[in-house]
Amino acid sequence: MIGPALAVETEADWLKKPSAEDLLAVWPTQAMKAGIGGRAQIACKISTQGALFDCIVESETPAGAGFGAAAIALTPQFLMKPATRDGKPVVSGASIPINFVAPRTATGSHIPGQGLYAPLTREVLSDVSWRQAPTYAQVAAVYPLKAREAQVGGRVTLVCKFKEDGKIGRCDALQEEPKRHGFAAAAKTLVGEFRGPAAMSDGKSTVGVMTQIPFTFAVEMLDPERRLIGKPRWTALPKGEDMMAGYPNAAIQAGVRQARVIIACDVASGGRLSGCAPEKEEPAGLGFAASALALANAFEVSRWTAEGLPTVGGRIRVPIRYDLP
Repeated sequence: MIGPALAVETEADWLKKPSAEDLLAVWPTQAMKAGIGGRAQIACKISTQGALFDCIVESETPAGAGFGAAAIALTPQFLMKPATRDGKPVVSGASIPINFVAPRTATGSHIPGQGLYAPLTREVLSDVSWRQAPTYAQVAAVYPLKAREAQVGGRVTLVCKFKEDGKIGRCDALQEEPKRHGFAAAAKTLVGEFRGPAAMSDGKSTVGVMTQIPFTFAVEMLDPERRLIGKPRWTALPKGEDMMAGYPNAAIQAGVRQARVIIACDVASGGRLSGCAPEKEEPAGLGFAASALALANAFEVSRWTAEGLPTVGGRIRVPIRYDLP
């Protein structure tokens, strides 16, 4: 008698780690001036394309010195071979330690453009909430022909400088994998489509500030029916009172206090949802699907994901849960 088949799993593995020079570029400025090193532990999810996303700081030493934030700023430069189950890539997680080995001596004040520590004089803005980013169709259109014909996916990280009104320019490729397929050149053609913040949280202009932009060219993008967008970040959600106001009367009368609906929507300009249709409704027939569709206008997603995928022009599944107190 043959027993049930066992799932064959492989864990995620490293393809590329940041170099010592990469660490210097994000090293907390005050720590470098004082000659202080540190350590950070971050926890991240790993996408099916090998990109890190949803990263959080688990610990940092010394506390409050900025090494946790520096470690997060490095994540666009990591590249991993994704975990697999039965030969197919799956999302997984990892806890990653990053050591910032102390310099031999304090560096004192930085003089722009001089010596080994010149990159530290540049501010780096990470986890940017883009006001505008390339659309799904634009990224698919520049997919390199050589990679398209070979059905090969790729990853690129660009380092760019902010210009006026949140525009970016002067971009260089920090990483490209695999090389010689044209992925870096393709990514650079999309630079003009990005618009970020014109000012930092403290009101200071972003002009001259550096940022790193990850790009994922996934083979699934070559199939117009797939419209892969990864895991976007919600930038707007319905309010609790809106959820309660839309709770179906038929469900209240039936004594139903919980429900779950999944709607599938297109991501339109500005990250808004459109063309939504219900995929799942539990329990059915009490009006929860119609209520969920009425809430769709309150949702908004980020224009670009942490994995380096566009959202506008893609399709997303939105789970909505109803709970009466």
